[in-house]
Amino acid sequence: MIPTHILEGLGPSDRVAILARGGSRGELHFLVHAASDGPGVILAHAARDGSEVLTTHMKDKRAILAFVASRERDVGGEG
Repeated sequence: MIPTHILEGLGPSDRVAILARGGSRGELHFLVHAASDGPGVILAHAARDGSEVLTTHMKDKRAILAFVASRERDVGGEG
């Protein structure tokens, strides 16, 4: 589940990257980054954190929630 403060606190130039610790099926976590950040910035952050980048530059709250919900079902939740 994505923390509400991340979704509600996004500014006009903020975007969300969704990362997974422990491989693509690992625990999700979220990085708020500038819309102008290139892929290298997010990949470098993920590498330092030992995470895999699942998606970047997300802005639409519904799309973010849908992505997170689909991942939770795939990992072993309902569905």
